[in-house]
Order: sequence, then structure tokens, then C-alpha cells
Amino acid sequence: MQFNNSLRILSTGMGWPSAQPGGLNTYFKHINEALAEDHNLQALVSSAEKPVVKEGLQVTNVAKTQLKLSKRREAFRQHAAWLMDNQEVDVVYSHFAPYSVGVALEAKERNIPVVMTFHGPWSEEIKLEGSGLKHWIKTIIAKNMEMKAYRYADAFIVLSETFRSILHEQYQVPLSKIHIVPGAADIDRFKPSAQRAAIRERLHIPEGTTAVLTLRRLVNRMGLLQLIDAWREVAKEIPNTVLLLGGKGPLKEELESKIKEYDLQSRVRMLGYVPDHELADYYQAADLFVVPSQALEGFGLITVEAMAAGVPVMATPVGGNREILQKFRPDLLFAGKSSADIADGLIRSLRQKESWPTAEQCRIHVLEHYTWARVSRQVEGIFRSVIDNHLIAYGRNRNPRVLAERKGGHEKDVESSVFGSYR
Repeated sequence: MQFNNSLRILSTGMGWPSAQPGGLNTYFKHINEALAEDHNLQALVSSAEKPVVKEGLQVTNVAKTQLKLSKRREAFRQHAAWLMDNQEVDVVYSHFAPYSVGVALEAKERNIPVVMTFHGPWSEEIKLEGSGLKHWIKTIIAKNMEMKAYRYADAFIVLSETFRSILHEQYQVPLSKIHIVPGAADIDRFKPSAQRAAIRERLHIPEGTTAVLTLRRLVNRMGLLQLIDAWREVAKEIPNTVLLLGGKGPLKEELESKIKEYDLQSRVRMLGYVPDHELADYYQAADLFVVPSQALEGFGLITVEAMAAGVPVMATPVGGNREILQKFRPDLLFAGKSSADIADGLIRSLRQKESWPTAEQCRIHVLEHYTWARVSRQVEGIFRSVIDNHLIAYGRNRNPRVLAERKGGHEKDVESSVFGSYR
């Protein structure tokens, strides 16, 4: 329900999780849904197919992902400019630096404040997944794009202390501009199930087997190679355990080769990509969730999702996972991020299952700290503060471009760049 003092928010993201799964897109979906409960919000994304959108939420697909990045960026800029010229916008809320540059510049030309959520160093993520001169040049271009986008922001939201430090130290953003607002879990969807035995039977998890689950993109920084090395030791020490490994990515063949080399075929099940509609079942079926991240874990969305479903989580002390578990059960953090640290921690924990937090304790911690209602209230508070400061500094002059200047070619370009608006 929207009230008279509701804000008019233009929100720009990367994609939508129904078409392009991932932590950033999942966060973007949920925060937009939460904010739209009380505010007039329009979201812009780039997607290969029609996003599946909650009724009442305004999401416009401005460019196909098959287009070159430069064309996608321009599509965001053009459509955002058209919206800002045709309706009042109180704040621009952006989530992905490459798509944010042009949108933020257009907002600045109209004296509209910009708030950016920093989901991590995009250029560093690229750097970790390749090598060679061309890859290095790609990394430099990405970093320059990020730096340009961040110059236009009035305030930043980060999901952890770790990312606040990175944003400040690597991108020279003043600490006074950075606000920490942790992410959240969909508590209505991810919750313990009374039908757990039936779910485990359907997923072919034998009775009496301890199921350890991880759901990760199959890339180096997620720590899956280290986890398989660790599981080799776990399998020797702890009988009747199986590792369920879900996800897709470039490490698939290397992981499968290592599983075969270690003769772990009966102790590790590669699930492949787990569709969004099956996630809750896998959480509810698991006995333990493990997050072996090696770098750039900004929050730990899957950590709080698993805990909301009543599953205890063990994780490396990296990024947001360290912050989540230190507040809850520090003993569930591995001593470090090496395969030896992960193996030692899992063996110790699996031998002492009676010490695990209960499903109720896991869920209560999420309900107290990591709900989307709580996040949206904090984000709204940041919006209002930024808007108030902007009005003090610049007054109410929006200085919109004359619409006549946008008639003809430009307006036609905007219309042709948009291939779907879904409400």
C-alpha cells in the first residue's frame, strides 16, 4: 500500500533472477518488491527473456543481454533519461556499475540524487577468473567504468563491513558516504518443512545419511576445489555422509575430474544448476550447509536463506559470512579458508552434531536480523536523508531537458530499445 509521502524511485539493476540467477539479481528483486509495497518504484533491467515479476511491480526490460555491453549501457541511459523527463523521480537507486554510468549522469544533469548499492568489486571478480594480457586490459577497462560510475553517487549502500572497506580503500569513496545494510532472506519461502522426510526421499537422499549441501557458481573464488580436497578427508573419517554440490560454471569438468581422481563418486553428488523453484526443497532436505568462499563474499545470501530454512551453516571466515556467523555461532566458522581448515572444521562438527544449533535457533536469528522488511526500512531512511541533503544543497530545481529536444530520433531510439514492460 502506497501513502502520500511515498517516494518516486527509479531503480536500475543488472538482470532478473527468473532469467539470470545470481546473488545480485536475487537481492535486486527482493529489495524492489519490498520498497514497492510503500513507494512508487520503476525498475530497469537487461534480460534475455521476459522476467517473471510479482503482480504490481513495474519492471522494464530495456535491452537483451545478447547485445554488446556498450549498447546495453546506452539503452539504460536513454530509457532512464526518457523517464526522468516525463515524470517526477525523487531518487535513482542503482545496483550494477556498468549500467549505472549513463543513468547517474542523466540524473545529475537533472539534480536528482543517486544512491548506489555496491555489490562488490566487479573488476576484481573479473581478474580472479582469468589471466593474460587481454584479460588484464579487460580488468582495467572494468575498473575505470566502476570509478566513473561511483563519482556520480551521493551515497552508497554496502552489505557488509568487508565491502565498506573495499569501497573506501580501492575506490576512494569517503566513509561518510557509505552505509552498511545487510541483505536478507525470503522468510516466507525459506522455512523448515514438516514434510522433510518426504522431500529427502524425493531427492534420493537415503535414510540415515547426513547431507551436506552447497550451492555455488562454479568459479574459483567460491572455494569448491578446496571443498572437494577437504571432502576427501571427511569421507575417510565420517561414514554415511554425502556432499550435494549444486551450481554451474567453468569449473564443472575440473571438479568432476577431481571427484573421480579421489574416488568420491559415491560421496559427492553434482546436482548441476538447481532451478529457483527447487531451492527451498534442497535447503529443507539438508542437514548442514557449507560455504567455502575464498574471496569477495559480500554478504552471504545463501547463508541466511539456509538458516531461515532451519539449516546450520559452516563457512570460511570471508566477507559477510564471517560477520553473520560471528553474531550467531562463531564456532561454525572454519579456522581459515584452506582445504585443511575446511576438512578439520567439517570433521569436528560432523562428530559433534549434538552441538549444532537447532532449526528454531537458526531461523530466529534470521527473523531478528535479516528480513526484507527490515532492509527496506533502512534503505528508505538512507533515501530520505540523501534527498533532504540534496534539497538543502540544490533546492527543488530538477532542471529537466526540454522534451522537444527529445522528440524525433532520440525518443524513437528509446522506444526501440525497450522490448517489454512487465507489470
